[in-house]
Amino acid sequence: MAAKNAEEEKPAESADAGEAVQVDRLETPELEAPPKSATPKADGDVNLDMILDIPVDVHVELGATALSIREILQLGAGSVIELDRLAGSPADIIVNGKLIGQGDVVVVGDNFGVRIAKLVDPEKRIDSL
Repeated sequence: MAAKNAEEEKPAESADAGEAVQVDRLETPELEAPPKSATPKADGDVNLDMILDIPVDVHVELGATALSIREILQLGAGSVIELDRLAGSPADIIVNGKLIGQGDVVVVGDNFGVRIAKLVDPEKRIDSL
């Protein structure tokens, strides 16, 4: 009987040696096609609905300058930092670190705003990504 038990334990070993192994079919649910709005349009453009609500950082830059640490430490209330732009020059509109246009600083209620005066060509905006 000991030999018979050894033979019963061998099927796994003999399966590796080339014996036929029974494989059962796995039942999977049928998948539905994605809605048309999530698939590419016929003209090859990808539908942008999926990314329209992603937040981006928008900055408006009036100008810039370089100061030494000594000059920074000497700043106090009422100090004026001179920027590299002339008064009345358009401010840069920067989205996620990329220049997308320029505009004029305006006051909207109690806040500042920017009236867009010029946008970078869309192809150049895409190329800069």
